Amino acid sequence: MTSGKVRSKGRLCSVVSRVATEDPAGCGTPFVGYLGTEVAPPWMDDISESPHFPDGLREAVDKAQHAGVIGKFTALFPDPVYSREGYVRTLYLHKSPGPFATYEKSEYVVPESEIVPLVEALAEGPDGLSRFERYEEDASGARDLLVCTHGSHDACCGKFGYPVYDTLRHRYAGASEKRLRVWRTSHFGGHRFAPTLIDFPEGRYWGHLEPDALEKLVLRKGPVSELRRFYRGWAGLSGKLEQIAEREIFVREGWEWTRYLKSGSTLVPDENEDRAEVRIEFTTPGGNTGAYEATVETSGTVMTLFDSGPWPLQEVKQYRVSCLERVGPGRR
Repeated sequence: MTSGKVRSKGRLCSVVSRVATEDPAGCGTPFVGYLGTEVAPPWMDDISESPHFPDGLREAVDKAQHAGVIGKFTALFPDPVYSREGYVRTLYLHKSPGPFATYEKSEYVVPESEIVPLVEALAEGPDGLSRFERYEEDASGARDLLVCTHGSHDACCGKFGYPVYDTLRHRYAGASEKRLRVWRTSHFGGHRFAPTLIDFPEGRYWGHLEPDALEKLVLRKGPVSELRRFYRGWAGLSGKLEQIAEREIFVREGWEWTRYLKSGSTLVPDENEDRAEVRIEFTTPGGNTGAYEATVETSGTVMTLFDSGPWPLQEVKQYRVSCLERVGPGRR
């Protein structure tokens, strides 16, 4: 008979999370900017310790993070179609000041020797980037899905992430004439929700994805409510409870909601994060303004596993939106 200790060694955090019916809402890490650069495999648990990770890149990324221009960094797995021999493709997305709907994207394909200077230039602002203009490519019309397949960081990302990547890359991206690109990416958080991805340029996180959800996500077919349980949150909102409220608005408003300029605030915070009054303000593409006000509160707890392996389960709070009202000039 297999011992309990041996069984626990094989526990996959994503499986435990699913069995516990843990809600992924509110678990999308917010960021002001994202940077992704191609790094050839193999990938180590800590991506910066990988054999092909460029010397000096970790320090350059740290400098850009300290300057406040990057909140999240990942490696991108080179792709036979997207990549170019001897060059490194780099995606940089950042939020504009004030309410917004999508991150602004810049994309560079630089010689391998220029990747560290490019990232260093991000911390210097537009003046620093000016000398890299000849390497910039216009990919403003492209949608990028980043699927975490970083199995050396957590087994769930390889086991569950790669099949989702493979389906999206070959069934959907291949026929899109590069309007949709699908990337394998290193760890970006939340592997207990694997398979998980970020949808750019919006910056929306999805997790616990299942095969029948992929077409609805890619083609935006059907009501958003059918994807509600897979939605982790929008990186453009700074707080967990704001993200939870935004999901219910997204479900109510439908896919058109993704085009609205938005900003969020927590009106009555609770230091224990048990309850909060949240306000999400918006402007429609037609210029109409309005807001939603929501009450978000705890609805219980579940026991989940943060990392795959023989670790103890941990208790996490679950939430519900107990009141949601549309207010302001855009009220219906």
